[in-house]
Amino acid sequence: MKRIPNLSEFVNEANAFAAKVEYVKPALSRAADIVAKFVNKKTRKDFKKFPFAHTAIIDGQENVGVMFYSSKGKEAFRVSDNTSGVAGVIGSLQYFSNAENPTADFSLEAGTHKIPVIKLLHEFTTLVNDKKYAEEVLAESLVVEAKTRALSSAELKEVNDKLNAGDSVRSIALSLDVPYRQISRIKKGVSVKPVDSPAVAQNDSTLNDKVKYLEETMEDIYQISRRVGAGAFNSLFISGRAGTGKTYNVERALKDEGLVEDEDYVLVSGAASVIMMYKKFYQYRSGTLVFDDCDAVFRDENGRNLMKAALDTKKVRKISYLKKTKAVYDPKDVTPEEEFNLQEAGIVPNTFEFSGRVIFISNLPKDKADPDGAIRSRSILVDVNPDDSTLMERMKKLLPHLEPVDMPMEEKEEIYEFMKQAKDVSMRTFVKAAGFKMAGLPNWKRMAERYL
Repeated sequence: MKRIPNLSEFVNEANAFAAKVEYVKPALSRAADIVAKFVNKKTRKDFKKFPFAHTAIIDGQENVGVMFYSSKGKEAFRVSDNTSGVAGVIGSLQYFSNAENPTADFSLEAGTHKIPVIKLLHEFTTLVNDKKYAEEVLAESLVVEAKTRALSSAELKEVNDKLNAGDSVRSIALSLDVPYRQISRIKKGVSVKPVDSPAVAQNDSTLNDKVKYLEETMEDIYQISRRVGAGAFNSLFISGRAGTGKTYNVERALKDEGLVEDEDYVLVSGAASVIMMYKKFYQYRSGTLVFDDCDAVFRDENGRNLMKAALDTKKVRKISYLKKTKAVYDPKDVTPEEEFNLQEAGIVPNTFEFSGRVIFISNLPKDKADPDGAIRSRSILVDVNPDDSTLMERMKKLLPHLEPVDMPMEEKEEIYEFMKQAKDVSMRTFVKAAGFKMAGLPNWKRMAERYL
C-alpha cells in the first residue's frame, strides 16, 4: 500500500508540474480553503494546501479530494468531494496524525439528517485538538443504540444553531437524547488509498527525461574527455554540482584512451597555487592536465591569465610566468649546465611552449567558477546541475556499481533510502554513509546526518 507523500514531496511535485496538471474543481477547492482557514485558526498547526487533486479509494469508491499538510509536524487532513447526496460540495473530512500512514485516524461526515459537513468544522477541530474526546466519541460510535428518531423542525434548527455556536456534537446529541451518529458520523481507521494522479505520471515522465539527459551528459563528458586525451581538443571545462560523477567519467575516459596517470596525464585536486599550476603545465607540457576543484585559482588574476594562455586555440601555445620568484628562472640568464641543475631542483623556466591539453572540473556553477566567461569561451563547456530527484534516480540505477562494490545490495538499498532525507544528495555522500555502515557503527544514520 502506498503511503501518502509527505509535505516536501508534494511541494516539490507541485512546483515541478504546476503548469501541466489539472487543479481540483473550483467549488471544492474554494470550500477546502474555507475549511483550512478555520482549521488553522482553531488548531494553529499551519496546514498547507496541496494544489492538485488528490484521488483516493475510500470505502471502495474513488474519491477526489484536497490534501492539507502541517508545516509543524506529520499531521494532515483531507477534504473529500461529496458523492453521497449531502448538501454542499464537501462529503467528508479525514484526519491523519501521521501523513505517511494511508489510514486516517478518523473520518467525519454528515449524520442521518444530512447536515452539511461545513457545519461540522467545530466538531472536526475539537476531535483534532482533544485526543481524549476523539477516543470517547469513536468508542461510542461503535455502540448500537436504539435512540434514533426523527427530529422536528425546531430540533433541527436547534442543532444548526448549536453547531454554529461551536457546541460539540456529543453534547448536542445528549441534550436531544439521540445517538451521535444521527448528527455526525465518525469512522475510525478509514483507509485512504492514493491513486496515481496525472501529476505522478508527469513526474515519472519528466524525471525519466531528466535522468536520461543526465546520463547522456555523463556519456558526453566521457567521450569528449577521450578526445581531449587523444589531442583532438585543447580544453574541456566541466562545471556544476559535486558528487555527480564528473571526475569519475573523466578519469575513466583517459584510462580507456590508454593514458597512464602521472606519465601521460596528471590529476590536480583541491587547493592549488598559481605557481604550482604553472609548474604542472611545464611538467606535462605535451600531456593532459586535469584540475579538479581548484576554484581558488580562478579568482587569481595571474591564474586566469595563465589559463587563458594555456587554452588558446593554437596547437602550440606560449605560457609565461613573469612574476619575480625563486620558483622560476629566465633561460636567457643561465648556461645549459645551470639550467639542468635548476630543473633538477624543481625550478622551471619562466616561459615555455605548451602543446598539452587541459580539463577543468569545478563544483561551482559555471557563472561563479568563470564570472567573465573567459575560460569557458576558450573551452568546450559541459554544465552538470541535476536536481535532487534526478540525482537520486540516477543513483538508484548505479547502486550495483557504486563503491563499495562488495557491499550487499540490500545494504546499499538501505543507504539509498536514507539518502532520500540527506542534506547533501550526492554520490560522494553515499560512499561516506556506506563507510559508516561498513565500520559497524550502530548509529551510522545519525553520524551520517551529522558529519557528512
